[in-house]
Amino acid sequence: MIKRALSRVAVAGAAVTLLGLTAASPALAGDEGPLWYSNRGTVTFNDDGDDITVCDKLADGHGVTGYLERLNSTGTGLVYVIKEEDGGDAGCDRSDNDYDMIGNISHGLAICWNGSGSCVRSNWYFDE
Repeated sequence: MIKRALSRVAVAGAAVTLLGLTAASPALAGDEGPLWYSNRGTVTFNDDGDDITVCDKLADGHGVTGYLERLNSTGTGLVYVIKEEDGGDAGCDRSDNDYDMIGNISHGLAICWNGSGSCVRSNWYFDE
């Protein structure tokens, strides 16, 4: 009886430890997104390569444009660090650049529909 109770405690303890380790190690910690523009498309920041993936999700004759942006040096305007468009073909497009966003400058994602209307923007974040 005591042996069975100790066995159950050991199994429960191992499960709690495994759960704690899993929760402490985030998957794709630096990736952000996807950020959706309604049902028209998405933009995702890929930490592996510091680039973005843009996906046009609606065959409406207009593509979408995704941006990785940051504030300018005075904090009064936006600088588009990466721009990538997708539309008119199957699949998504991923930017190919040499940008490295490590540092204390906050960045954000934006996605715009190439028809009309305003863009959708994410919250600001830092790369670690």
